[in-house]
Amino acid sequence: MEKRGILKIAVVGAESTGKSWLCEELARHYKTVWVPEYAREYFNDSDIYNYTLDDLVVIAKKQIALEQQLTNQARRFLFCDTTLITLKIWAELEFEQTPDYIDQHLKDTHYDYYLITDNQIPWEADPLRQNKHSREKLFEMNLAEVQKSLIPYTIISGKRQERLKNAVKIMEVL
Repeated sequence: MEKRGILKIAVVGAESTGKSWLCEELARHYKTVWVPEYAREYFNDSDIYNYTLDDLVVIAKKQIALEQQLTNQARRFLFCDTTLITLKIWAELEFEQTPDYIDQHLKDTHYDYYLITDNQIPWEADPLRQNKHSREKLFEMNLAEVQKSLIPYTIISGKRQERLKNAVKIMEVL
């Protein structure tokens, strides 16, 4: 059960576009908590290059559980670094299908607002990043999924501090 009065803000976008940084900074600014992307933890302990659809379902379940758990600790906002949208896109690109669990829970999981990070921040190498797909394609896929949800959103552009400033302005309106 989710804590009343908490606005869940989802941050989505292509890899290496500052999602985690933005969530962490927004949480610090509003003295609240944020939900990290569970896939990073999951793949720190396994083989990122040899995964299955079942792995994506495990990640989805844990991501949802983390959101539920951290909602109880949140104050005013809960910032979510990625959502099941990311897993849906990942599954479509890698396996040309989406597990039923992800499709169903994507419909059932509620967010109050989306921030979509654009690709203006240069890609940074990381052992867990593969950069196999065009960042522009990933941005467009994220945008299309968010638009399908009919939940309000803003595209976050600029350098890091400008992104934070723009996101704070949006949060103040909310």
